[in-house]
Order: sequence, then structure tokens, then C-alpha cells
Amino acid sequence: MINAAYFLAFFLVFLRMISFFGVLQVFFPTGVPSQVKIAFAMILTLIMVPIINHSYIAVTMTNYELIIKCMNEVITGLTMGFVTNLCFVAVRLAGQFMDTQMGFSMLSMYDPTANSSTTFLEHILYWFCILVFFNVDGHHVLIEALIDSFDVIKIGNSILNQNSIMIIIKAFIQFFAIGLKIAVPIVLIMILTDLTMGLIARAVPQLNVMILGMPVKILLGLTSFCFLLPLLLKLILGSFDTLWEILKQLLRAAPILFIFASDDKTEEATPKKKSEARKKGQVAKSKEVGLAVTLMAATLVLVSLGGYAGNSLKSAMDWYMRNISNTNLTNAYVQNIIVNAIYKIASIILPMILPIMVLGVAANLLQTGFLISPEAIKPQLSKLNPLSGFKRIFSSRTFAELLKDLVIVFILGYIGYDFIKSNYTTIINMNYSNLEAIPAQFGKLVINIFFKITIIMVIIALIDYLFQRYQYNKELKMTKQEIKEEYKQEEGDPQIKSKIKQKQREFASKRMMQQVPKATVVVTNPTHIAVALKYAEGESAAPRLVAKGVEGVALKIKEIAKDNDVPIIENKPLARLIYNEVRIDSEIPSDMYQAVAEILAVVYKMKNKSGR
Repeated sequence: MINAAYFLAFFLVFLRMISFFGVLQVFFPTGVPSQVKIAFAMILTLIMVPIINHSYIAVTMTNYELIIKCMNEVITGLTMGFVTNLCFVAVRLAGQFMDTQMGFSMLSMYDPTANSSTTFLEHILYWFCILVFFNVDGHHVLIEALIDSFDVIKIGNSILNQNSIMIIIKAFIQFFAIGLKIAVPIVLIMILTDLTMGLIARAVPQLNVMILGMPVKILLGLTSFCFLLPLLLKLILGSFDTLWEILKQLLRAAPILFIFASDDKTEEATPKKKSEARKKGQVAKSKEVGLAVTLMAATLVLVSLGGYAGNSLKSAMDWYMRNISNTNLTNAYVQNIIVNAIYKIASIILPMILPIMVLGVAANLLQTGFLISPEAIKPQLSKLNPLSGFKRIFSSRTFAELLKDLVIVFILGYIGYDFIKSNYTTIINMNYSNLEAIPAQFGKLVINIFFKITIIMVIIALIDYLFQRYQYNKELKMTKQEIKEEYKQEEGDPQIKSKIKQKQREFASKRMMQQVPKATVVVTNPTHIAVALKYAEGESAAPRLVAKGVEGVALKIKEIAKDNDVPIIENKPLARLIYNEVRIDSEIPSDMYQAVAEILAVVYKMKNKSGR
């Protein structure tokens, strides 16, 4: 049985490997067949998958999530391959500097392994660097770094973020500096040689320095290059150390903020989060909906009012052409003509423009409702941050927008091409038609192409709107910790709330106990429940409950009652009924009057016997 999780992990790891080795020319120069690269990457993947942890790979992911994870793996492999390549590019750059000063820059040759033209020392230094790399087991260290990368950059996560981009830029600068350091001794020797040859030419003008200087510089440069090889070897080894350090920094920086990676925001946004996002102008909105609605309105207007507009424009032009040549042009008459022309144009154009404008505004209102967001237009210095710009450029939303725009361009371009191809004969034959019939024929073609494009744009707008709502809800998702923090802000800290409630219960219990000495009678269960009733003629129409409690509170009520000579009478059903049905400081209901009256009668009888 096929293990789907293992197969998915194998595929994602393979994408990172093939992307890495596809960029890195050290292992596979340009001429190596693609089959060899794929086979090597697959073998290495088979070795790595059992070693790395892939238990967190979820098989039940959507197609969109799978595409994002695949892109993340490709980007991670390309980024690491690019950084590794910088080490060898720095050496080639140093060789170009040397060749330029020594005069070998004209001696360029085509290097099939690099698929570019290389100079003499550049070629030598590049292969010298490769030999040193394999001699010091750099390939083993590099493969170990690839294995370690899966512990830091989990499978499916992205390496790109603000910190990692800055590290890549810093790596480019560092390797450029290393290339300069490698080339500086030879460059300085050549500059001093040129200066010496210039002084010689000044002292001995008869000497042809141009002819003599070239072999001297070549001989001196090659001799210096041979003597400097140990120093160059040390610098190259230092560049390898720099490479390992940069890869470590890159891996350490990667998990801080992923651009494409999924995070732990799995909870739906709360109403408060949505309300705050709306105040900031963040709403689910598709620009394609407005475009589709305006196109639909334009098509309907052309179908319903196109003939009216054409006939009105024709009659207006006919009237002006016939009457303006037979009239003396005065200032008053010209002003009258201008006003009349504006009125005519408005009466023709406004009935066509207003429906399109109204429907365009209505399309936006239907998506977002009436929304005024001053925060959206406030100037923010964070928008000038280039790192934030990189984040927006490499975000999943930007990629989705780019893909959508490309699809729209392709679809509309194909529709336009197919329409012109289908009606090519009709368009060509229009020059044989009557001039009065050409506008009508052309109008039919325009309405036809508008109708086709409108149908496609309505479908695209519907899909895009659903996607924008999905993307909006996904971006607003919150972590469980964020929901807890929001709940604490709204409702207060649960521990603090429990403390407050405990204090409130203590204060209420204390006030209740203060009312027990004033009670008329205490009815008990006898041990589990105690309720204290107070009745005084003139104060209330019925007895009032002033204290109640169970277990320890009931015992406390009875102790206070005994200390203050408050009668205690046992009546289990009545005590339980009053405790369950009556609230503190509330009068007893009418259905308990008879039972309570019997208790009060006993109490008054006891008081009369005792003489109180």
C-alpha cells in the first residue's frame, strides 16, 4: 500500500533538491544532461527522506496549499543554490579583473560548462576553485547543510522573508569583496608596472613602450600569479567558510517570517477583528466585479440606446451643416449655437453614461457597503520601507493577482483574435457597402464583441470575487493565542474576573450575614439548608428573604441566629422550596403564604409565651 504522506514528502524534498542542483553549476555544468541531474536529485532525495522529519506533512491539504508548498520548495532550493553559486562567481570575477589588467581580456574563449565566454585566468581560477572545493570535502559539508535545512525550514515552508533577503544582499556584497581581495595584488602590480613603463617612456622617448609593455605585463602578471597561488588558496578557503556562515545565517533567519508559508492562524476572525479591518479599509473586494458590471451596462446601453444616439447625432450634424452656412455669424448667434450644441451633446451622451456610472458605483457598494475609511489614506512611513515592498512583491496575493491578470489578458486576447478572424471577411467587404450602412454594420460588430467579452468578464468576476472573499477570510484568520488576548481585552482576564466575582460573593455574603440578626425566623432543612425570613407589619406586604445558604453558610446563619435569639424552625420542604425559588431581598410568592404564615404563627406564639 502506498504511503501518501511519504510520497508527498518525497516529492517536496525532490523539488528542493532539483532546484538547488539545477542552479549550482559546480556539481552539474551546463552540458550535463537533464536526466543525470534528475537522477542524482532523486537518489539524494531517497537518502534524505528517511533521515529528515516529515511526520507533520498533512495529506488532506487543498490544491492551493499544495501549489504554495511546491513553490516554497522550489524557491528555497533556488535561493540556496544562488547563494552557493556566489562563492564561485566571486572567483571568476577576480579572474576577470586580473585578465583586464594583464591584457588577457581580449583572449576570451567559449566555456561550454558555464555557457558563456570566459577569459584565461578566469577559467583557470574557476577550475582551481572547484578542485579546492572537492579536495576539502566541500560537497560533503554542502549536502549536510541541505539536510540541516529541513530541520530549520520545514518541508513546504519558504525561505524568503525580510531578514533572509537582507542576508542574501549582504552575501552578494561579501563575495564581491572577496573577489576584489583575490584580484587586488595582481591589479596593484599591474598598475605599478604601467606607472613604471610610463616613467621609462618619459625618460627614454625612443623606446616603444606600447610594444614592449604588453609582453612585460603578461610575463610579470603570470609570474606574480604563480607566486600568489598560496595566498589565493587561503582566500578561496576563506570564501568557503563565509559560504557556510551565510547559509547558517540564512537558515536561522528563515523561520522568523514566512512569505508563502502557512502559519498557525487556524481560527476564524472574530467580529471585532473584522470590524477593525473594515475601519482600516480592508474588505473583500474584487475590481473585476466593477469592470464586469460596467461592461454589462455598456453593452445594454449600446443595444438599447445605440440607435437613438446615432440618429440624434446624425440629425444634429445635418441641421448644423445645413443652417450654419446660410446665417450671418454674430457673437450672440455663436453663443446660442454653443449652448445649443452643449445641450444636444448632453442629451445624447448623458443617457448613455449615467446608467454605466450608477451601476459601476452600485457594484462597489454591493461588495463593501457604504464605507469611509480615513485610516486607509493616512500617510504611513512603513510603506516606504523597501523590505516591506519586497514582502508585498513576493506575497501569495501578488502572485495570485499576477496569475489572474495573465489569464484575463490571454482570454480576452484570444476572444479578440477569434472575433477578428471570424468576421474578417465582413470587415474587409465593408468598403463595398453604402456609406450610410457602414455605421449600422460596425455597430453590430461592436455589440457582438462587447457581448462576448461581457459574458467572459462576468464569469471571471464571479470567480475572482469568491477568491477575494476566501483570501480575505484567510488573511484575517487568528491564532488561538490572539483570540485569547482579544477575549481578555474585551471581557477582562479570567483570573481577575474570578477574583472579582469571589470578592463580590464575599461582600454579598457579609451583607447577608448582617441581616440575619434582624430576621424574624430562620427555616432549616435542618442541616443542609437555612433561609432567614423577615416580616414586619407596615414595612412590606409579605415576608422577605434576607439570607439563605447551604452547608457551611447554612451553619453560619444558624449560629448567628442562635447568638441573636432568632427563632429557628425546622421545615424541610419549605426551606428547600424557598432556597430554590426566592432570591435575596425578594418577597415570598403568594403560593407560599400559607406555609410561611403557619411558621410565623408558631414564632409569634413562642414570643408571647416568653414575654417578648
